[in-house]
Amino acid sequence: MKNIEKNRKLLERPKVASWVGIFSTYRMVFSHLGQTLNKMDCSISRFQILLNLYFNGATTPIALSRKLDVSRANITTFLRRMIGDGLIETTTSDGGTEKRPAYRLSRKGISTFEKLLPQHIAEVENIMPVFSQEMLDSLTEIREKIAVKNK
Repeated sequence: MKNIEKNRKLLERPKVASWVGIFSTYRMVFSHLGQTLNKMDCSISRFQILLNLYFNGATTPIALSRKLDVSRANITTFLRRMIGDGLIETTTSDGGTEKRPAYRLSRKGISTFEKLLPQHIAEVENIMPVFSQEMLDSLTEIREKIAVKNK
């Protein structure tokens, strides 16, 4: 029992409580936004790929897997499905080769994303508050600290 109380106090530290608050909120927001995208017949993974290709242009599966922090096998599976749905197409220009093509949005993919994005943004704005610049700076500081440690 002594160790339980000692360890409970560790969880009550202000920085740990902040982490718990951010993490649990992130999980709920991510889940909620995933559910709203599902109602629009789109998964979060599909939306992230559409978003990336829309704003960044054609890319290779390797670059996409790194950017989205997803295994290459998972990216390949999603890309194949999205090709089957007519949302993306392969290209040998824009950094692709015959053997390892890059992927870009098709006209249908562009149209689909342009319909999804405003609805998704509306839901984000519905649930999110506006953070102060101080809070945004703190979040940036956390990301930068982790990036340095992961080098």
